[in-house]
Amino acid sequence: MSALRRGFGGGGVIQRTLPTTLQARVEPVLPHEMTDDEHWMQQALERAMSAVGRSHPNPTVGCVIVKDGQLLASGATEVYGSRHAERVAIESVADRSQLRGATLYVTLEPCAHTGRQPPCAELVASCGFARCVVGVLDPNPLVAGKGLRRLRETGMEVRTGVLGSEAIAWHLPFLFWQVARRTLIAARWAQTLDGQLAYDDGRSQWISGPESRAYTHWLRQKYDAILVGAGTVLADHPALTVRSCVEPQHRQPIRFLFDPSARILSCPEADWREILTRTFSPETPTVLMVRESALSAARRERLATLRFEHVHLQLLPEDEAPAASLLAVLADPTLAVRVGRPIHSVMVEGGPRLLSTLAEAGMLDLAHVFTAPTLGGGQRYRLSFPSPHGIGARMYPLAHARLGDDLMLELLYPSTQKLLEELEVGGRASAPMNANEAA
Repeated sequence: MSALRRGFGGGGVIQRTLPTTLQARVEPVLPHEMTDDEHWMQQALERAMSAVGRSHPNPTVGCVIVKDGQLLASGATEVYGSRHAERVAIESVADRSQLRGATLYVTLEPCAHTGRQPPCAELVASCGFARCVVGVLDPNPLVAGKGLRRLRETGMEVRTGVLGSEAIAWHLPFLFWQVARRTLIAARWAQTLDGQLAYDDGRSQWISGPESRAYTHWLRQKYDAILVGAGTVLADHPALTVRSCVEPQHRQPIRFLFDPSARILSCPEADWREILTRTFSPETPTVLMVRESALSAARRERLATLRFEHVHLQLLPEDEAPAASLLAVLADPTLAVRVGRPIHSVMVEGGPRLLSTLAEAGMLDLAHVFTAPTLGGGQRYRLSFPSPHGIGARMYPLAHARLGDDLMLELLYPSTQKLLEELEVGGRASAPMNANEAA
């Protein structure tokens, strides 16, 4: 998969993820480098961004309708079970005759099957559009080219792959689940220039700046869950919520706390009270993952204070390595029922021990890395794991950008890069086809 254009990231148009007070210190997309189709596809992507986190487990699709160079309508996928982006945009046009000869831009191929909503491809085919421009094809076997085939049968011009890499990056959690059929695991960390993820003296202090933190909060809406280890909880008492990014903010991620030894349940009372207030706050469900053998009688007494509907104790398999036990939890079909949503994607936010464990086990699929212009000078809090053949693990740059004083890199692991290359081949820009050629 090719790298994204400057100004784009896994969260969409990076500048648009931040409050207006922070946008000036983030690289914008350069509009003069775009064709008309790319300009309008960016508008469709930004329309999708306005609904981030709202439609899960459906993809958050954006759509705009353009005629004679003017925007007619726009839409984004609504909450699960409600209208898809194309239907929202089309139904906002009172006089359907205006749609004849117009162009519909959509970030993901229109669906071709009946689910909780009727097929969007049939609706689009009935409106008299001259063209349909699509960012990326939908690999869902119920769609997988069928939507575009239906449009071509009407004689409509269809073009695919416009801002294709950017569309793939935006829809990555959905696309990955459809193709790999497992949970996407993304790493996120902030570091100093010399590779520290925290300072040696244990101070709870931000390494990255406000722009990087705001973008991180935006990304939390894209992922179904946030995962941290016990060390991060004990050191920082994190809330792990969406707060400082641009509004509206549609959902909070599920909080996963990985604590095989039950360290959180045996922390000092002052820390425990702070964790109860922040990390176990009621904004979103929290899952505490421990081994049953680590729950002493005293710790079970403390568990009584966690009798909240939004807090769930998840027992880990006793005889498995940490990474394998985490996979077992994510594969548990009852988990979605308990926390109220399917877990198709997880962002791991620390600490270095947990990140290193997952990296060593080959469980990470991509990484969001924020490097601050700071020399920490310490040795303790770094990623540390054996690398294959002593040559390191090669990763593929997806995006890079300046966020305030920080440098952001988004990187794909080799297996993810290979998977996305196959998606990109399927969604490359195609020449117009008429009905006879499509047959």
